[in-house]
Amino acid sequence: MNHVVPHDVRAGFFLMVGLAMLAFICAVAALSTVMRPARWADRKPAQF
Repeated sequence: MNHVVPHDVRAGFFLMVGLAMLAFICAVAALSTVMRPARWADRKPAQF
C-alpha cells in the first residue's frame, strides 16, 4: 500500500483520458446544437 502499482497508474491514466474524450465529445455536440439555430436564423428570425 505504500508503493503505487504501475497498473493502477495506467488504469487511472486511461480513465482520465476516457473522461476527457467524453467531455470533449459532449462539448462538440453541445456546440453543434448551439450553432444550429444560428444557421436557421435567416429562415426563422422570430425564434432566434
